[in-house]
Amino acid sequence: MHRIILWKASPLTVGAKVVIDGDEAHHALRVKRVATGDMVELLDGKGQRAAARVGETSKQGKSTWKFEAEVIESRIEALPEVRLEVLAAAAKGDRLDEMLDSLSQLGVDQFRPLLSDHAVVDPREAKLERLRRAALESTKQCGRAWPIEVGEPVELQHAMKELDGVFACVADASGRSTIEIPKDARRVVVFVGPEGGWSPREFEGFRARKLPFLRCSPHVLRVETAAVAAAAVLINHASLRRYTQT
Repeated sequence: MHRIILWKASPLTVGAKVVIDGDEAHHALRVKRVATGDMVELLDGKGQRAAARVGETSKQGKSTWKFEAEVIESRIEALPEVRLEVLAAAAKGDRLDEMLDSLSQLGVDQFRPLLSDHAVVDPREAKLERLRRAALESTKQCGRAWPIEVGEPVELQHAMKELDGVFACVADASGRSTIEIPKDARRVVVFVGPEGGWSPREFEGFRARKLPFLRCSPHVLRVETAAVAAAAVLINHASLRRYTQT
């Protein structure tokens, strides 16, 4: 079923008729060949998903398409019981976009660029806004009800002060391939360093907090690969009860 992300507020109650226009309408009708009577899935990026039937389509001007979709079924998807957050050094260029897209597909709840001693990229607001829009696009592609959050860049030392009541670990080749996560954990945070690695000062801080180290591979990984590998290990951990039954 073709998915459509709603860029503006629309009611998704059963019986509501939602107008789809702009790029979403063009992509659905001209690229995916959705036709009158077909079913589509609507996502509002706020936990709600709906199955809707396509009504009559129309063309305005040379290339502007529009159609109405009637909501047949609708539900709100619960947030995960355990929140997974990745604080990682920002990769360069398009690699950061690719990292965010992969984290979104895995089901990570939040990504924040991590500023550490050896970090070389500090994303500016314009880049963060592009990432947030990309997060919504990824929501459509992978069928998430809630998009991955893109937070503001944070200094490692500041982030370390926000760990009260949070289970945190560090991605590093010196660690173990498995770690224990408390069964009562509700937030899990993983720190992923830059390609230059963690500084001695940062290692000292991790050890002082007694944070466990997680090894994701026997090889040296690029930051975007390390972030995705760490997230995959954690999101499939037996102790992470990710979703409630609805």
